Amino acid sequence: MWRKVVLAFMVSVAALAQEVPPGVDAASFARIGIGGWALSLGGAYVALAEGPTAGYWNPAGLANLSLFSMEGMYTNWLSAGIHYQHVGLAGYPPLGEPRPQLRLGEVPITFALNWLSVTVPDIPWIEEGGEFSTFTAWSNLFILSAGWPLREEPKLQMGVSLKIYHDRILEGRSLGIGLDAGILWETTVRGQVLRVGLTTTDLGSTTIRWYGTTGNPVNYVPWLVRAGVALLLWENRVVLALLGERGVERPRFERIRVGAGLQFDWVSLGVGWNQPLFDEPGQWTAGLRLHPWPWAALEYAYLPGPLGDSHWLSFRFTF
Repeated sequence: MWRKVVLAFMVSVAALAQEVPPGVDAASFARIGIGGWALSLGGAYVALAEGPTAGYWNPAGLANLSLFSMEGMYTNWLSAGIHYQHVGLAGYPPLGEPRPQLRLGEVPITFALNWLSVTVPDIPWIEEGGEFSTFTAWSNLFILSAGWPLREEPKLQMGVSLKIYHDRILEGRSLGIGLDAGILWETTVRGQVLRVGLTTTDLGSTTIRWYGTTGNPVNYVPWLVRAGVALLLWENRVVLALLGERGVERPRFERIRVGAGLQFDWVSLGVGWNQPLFDEPGQWTAGLRLHPWPWAALEYAYLPGPLGDSHWLSFRFTF
């Protein structure tokens, strides 16, 4: 049964690749990434996805979550007064034991809800009468995700995410609905953990329609396919991750992401590299995760850039 599910997933990706609409690449904020630890590893996180952020990186990773988890993140993007924030929830709250859980037959399903928002305040604007003023632009992405196991040994999981894009600029409003899907496979090789992940985001190129503006334009979010592999060595003390990313019939989205981390009892250190496969420079990243208690973690990531540096701070509570 699980073979048919995975085959159907792969065939649907290949079939839809034949009809990608033209248009403007929209929602660039949604491709930056979330989670301090994931960004520390350069975004090479498709094969490592877990917790609420799995709904963004690879919803199949939600099937590993047995508790309830809350996560939040903030950064002043590029140190330019661009406010980027994220809040995520995943799993089932402790409302009695065993915890309530939705099942499809005998298969347990784990859900997650994520919200990403970018706010740009004080944008200069000259009104029709020549009067100078400012306005604020908002961009939002809501992600409802579900993940479930397909097989226990070796472990195989699958997940999907429903995405809602919404922007607000002056009188203009936008709305778009997209779909992500992912699979995650995990096995043990000579006592070391090997994980392989595959995702397709904004399947078929998500359409974003504008209302209340001149011409009511239509934009498209690029359809991306990501394939990643990760090794967890020496009882998960060492993390090595590699990710390849490609835009379906969209140039200039091909890139390689590499990440490496050291995980100790209460602190983890990570570095990464994000390299576009066209005429743009790569970007290195670094960060750490403090997890002195099983139920709490604090994460920091540093992303330098020619337009300005970004300092990401995120937290997670699990109970």
